[in-house]
Amino acid sequence: MGIGWHRSEIGRPVLFSLAVDGEAGVRKVLQMLRDELELTMALSGCTSLREITRAHVITDSDRIGRSRL
Repeated sequence: MGIGWHRSEIGRPVLFSLAVDGEAGVRKVLQMLRDELELTMALSGCTSLREITRAHVITDSDRIGRSRL
C-alpha cells in the first residue's frame, strides 16, 4: 500500500487498548482503524488496497520539496 505500510504501525494502539479494556478494547481499536482506512480509501477513489499507490501519499519530504519551488 502506498509507500510500504507495515502491520507493525498498528501495534501501539492495539497494546494500549488491550491494557485499558482487554479484548473488547482491541476489537474496538481495530474496528476504528478499519473504518478510518475505508473512509480514506473512499475519499481518494480507491475501491481496493491494490489501488493505493505512491501518488495517494504526501510525505513531509514532498511538502518540503514543493515549498522550495
